[in-house]
Amino acid sequence: MDLLKEYYEKFKKLDSGEREYEKCNYEFLNENLPRFSCSVKELEEIYYFRAYTLSKHIKKNSAGKYIVTEFLNDVSWAIDTEGAIACPVGHQLSELRWFKNCGEIVKQYADFWLNHIEKLLVYNNWFCYAFYEYAEYTNCLDYAYSVADKLIEYFTLFESRNKAKCGLYKGTDNYDGMELSISSSGIRPTINSYVYANAYGIYKILESHGDERADYYKNFCENLKKEINGKLYVNDLYYNLPVEKGETIDRFYPDFSNPHPDYTAKELSAYTPFYFGIPQEENAGCLKFLTDEKIFKQKYGLATADQSNPLYKFPFPHACLWNGPVWPFATSQVLRGVSEWIKVHGEKEIGGSDFADMLITYAKSQHITIEGEIRPWIDEDLDGTTGEWLARRLIVEYGRDDVGRGKDYNHSAFIDHVINGLCGVCVNGGKTDFKPILSDKIASFSLEGVVVGGKAYNVKYAENKYVVTEA
Repeated sequence: MDLLKEYYEKFKKLDSGEREYEKCNYEFLNENLPRFSCSVKELEEIYYFRAYTLSKHIKKNSAGKYIVTEFLNDVSWAIDTEGAIACPVGHQLSELRWFKNCGEIVKQYADFWLNHIEKLLVYNNWFCYAFYEYAEYTNCLDYAYSVADKLIEYFTLFESRNKAKCGLYKGTDNYDGMELSISSSGIRPTINSYVYANAYGIYKILESHGDERADYYKNFCENLKKEINGKLYVNDLYYNLPVEKGETIDRFYPDFSNPHPDYTAKELSAYTPFYFGIPQEENAGCLKFLTDEKIFKQKYGLATADQSNPLYKFPFPHACLWNGPVWPFATSQVLRGVSEWIKVHGEKEIGGSDFADMLITYAKSQHITIEGEIRPWIDEDLDGTTGEWLARRLIVEYGRDDVGRGKDYNHSAFIDHVINGLCGVCVNGGKTDFKPILSDKIASFSLEGVVVGGKAYNVKYAENKYVVTEA
């Protein structure tokens, strides 16, 4: 049985009447996607669904070069980039590294951003880190090194423009893609993690070719890691801190921010440092909040803000709020952070069962009921209690005509959480490694034809045995 063909035909039928996309076809997916099967059918279905939807977003721009879009339909803030938006680029690259023959597509997409650095700077992100990981996993570090000067140009602007008086980095929640958060703008865990991550990516690319400039970025990372852990981790969690009195933040708009920010608020963005290996053992206590139903854990995912905070879901006339709704973007950051922590530190503070629970919940949340039929769906944000896609509903309530804008939203990851997280396919110290996250919640899975480091592998887990063979 060809699972890919079965799922592809199902999704295509559900999309009956939709316009055609260059890469959204069985041939492209068959050539590029590792085959995955699993005892938890929701994981299996959404794995193929997210590959199907991602392929829709690969398109050629007016210059004839490949880019990757965030929305399928045109949005006003991405007209001049023809749909490419910098906010989710890190997630997009983490997904594309598992597509076997997409090297030229990714190179053209990376070149697009490096030739439009000001557009890349519109949103805070971890482009250099994701680009380095892509290059390491796909044996294209030579190409990555060939554009190192461009990466440094981007990083230098990103770092210098956002430097705060305290020595860390400041930014608005809006340009993290996390507008209307409870803590609003300030010395945010997000932007500080991204500065670290981008410096780390450059360091590793330079180091791979013996470039002496690597030492500067290595030292930069070591110092910033100490500052993040020393200043932003306060008692029990990483927090957003206010800037010094009289200090301003670039692109801060009071009318589009929480008028009464609470800097003691627990927010899901606090876990961004875990994605990049920033926390130390003494920072691990905060992981318990992810499984606490009074704080972040909900039926349909992880709330972006502490449910017990008085400002949880404070009212604001905007379709996309980060004051409590579940966002796949943030869930993806948390899943990656938790998987990285478990692989390095073990299962003391949080375990494989917790990871599996979050991953399965994430998969189950990616559905919608239309005309009485439940179908797979990925959109912007959702209600963690009911599972309803919120931006979609609010756009209708506001009487707008772009109700379908969030369909197949390319703003988060899933394939990477299956292959790198659950199945454990990774690279450590330049060598392919396998560190699965196993639990009794997922009885079996198999992954066939996954390519990393230039070699293809099959991975199988069944009856408590994990086996890797060359394909």
